[in-house]
Amino acid sequence: MASLRFLSLFLVLPIHIALFSSLCFAEDDTIFYDFKVSYITASPLGVPQQVIAINGKFPGPVLNATTNNNIVINVQNDLDESLLMTWPGIQMRRNSWQDGVQGTNCPIPSQWNWTYQFQVKDQIGSFFYFPSLNLQRVSGGFGPVIINNRKVIPIPFDQPEGDIIFLIGDWYTRNHTALRTALDSGKDLDMPDGVLINGKGPYRYNTTLVPDGIEYETINVDPGKTYRVRVHNVGTSTSLNFRIQNHNLLLVETEGHYTSQQNYTSFEIHVGQSYSFLVTMDQNASSDYYIVASARFVNESFWQRVTGVAILHYSNSKGAASGPLPEAPSDIYNQWAAMTQPRSIRQNTSASGARPNPQGSFHYGSINITDTYVLRSLPPVTIDGKVRATLNGISFVKPETPIRLADNQ
Repeated sequence: MASLRFLSLFLVLPIHIALFSSLCFAEDDTIFYDFKVSYITASPLGVPQQVIAINGKFPGPVLNATTNNNIVINVQNDLDESLLMTWPGIQMRRNSWQDGVQGTNCPIPSQWNWTYQFQVKDQIGSFFYFPSLNLQRVSGGFGPVIINNRKVIPIPFDQPEGDIIFLIGDWYTRNHTALRTALDSGKDLDMPDGVLINGKGPYRYNTTLVPDGIEYETINVDPGKTYRVRVHNVGTSTSLNFRIQNHNLLLVETEGHYTSQQNYTSFEIHVGQSYSFLVTMDQNASSDYYIVASARFVNESFWQRVTGVAILHYSNSKGAASGPLPEAPSDIYNQWAAMTQPRSIRQNTSASGARPNPQGSFHYGSINITDTYVLRSLPPVTIDGKVRATLNGISFVKPETPIRLADNQ
């Protein structure tokens, strides 16, 4: 009973906490957001379905901050089940009450609210947020996060014209409760029904593969200008190859680290990953250009109908995009190819991300190793009638009392 009272105290008084945030964080700016998480009906693949929206929008709004800002987000849960929002990649410098992970935090009950408070301390980069419980991310609830450099810290490239954000990911027309039931019974997710780009279905590049009437994403740009393109794979299980027809992708940052700048014609983005590129609009405008996110390491001819396609539209374009899509790399079935690209990425150690002065590093070579642990991902097993994944044969069990709550008992 004491635990319940303690939980209630934290859930029903978030507004009071928010009111005093300026007193707690007087040295840095505080940014306030209100997130109302609810169901809406949408048809991203032409089929009406239930999706999870934030403030009535799918995907959710951009969370835009600057290094050292304090973030206060009041989340109202209007779903019919508990909710936790997580902010992966963002270091929780206040305490782990804010990380939104089951087993650490108390879920927000239906029709309740909770105010998350955290500081993006010494951070920059591209991230995204999403709901972490009950496979809800399959139905939406996600949105991008941008953490900008402070003005006193220059970015390691010329200031781009602006940001272009892509949320790409596999998508199912069944909602998360149906998919959750299927997984619990031991069934696979199977092939998704499509790949969305910013919550929208594919441009009708092929009248056989893509039905008519699907809303697609169009990105408007000006010729000769350079944009920072931030790409997040917000899907569930599918690695995607991202490419823009006839345009180079100059990699400059990944999840809080500036990288040595390298050009790519396409880039593999696995589930949960975020990258940003500089893309210069240096092509002629005889027509629009395709933006493609296609599944990798699968039978691509069989998966062709799930490919995500958007349109890059120059302001002086003379016509619509047409013809076949630009092809992905041909080494789909070469397992080692999946390692070549990520191993080519190097951190730009001369670029200062969050601090004005270079930081020291640990002398890793001089640290004595006393213990070695090997984590093995084994085939799923049936536990209490539900199929569960394991590490070393051990599956996660939600503690009866969340860890942070137990710390205060």
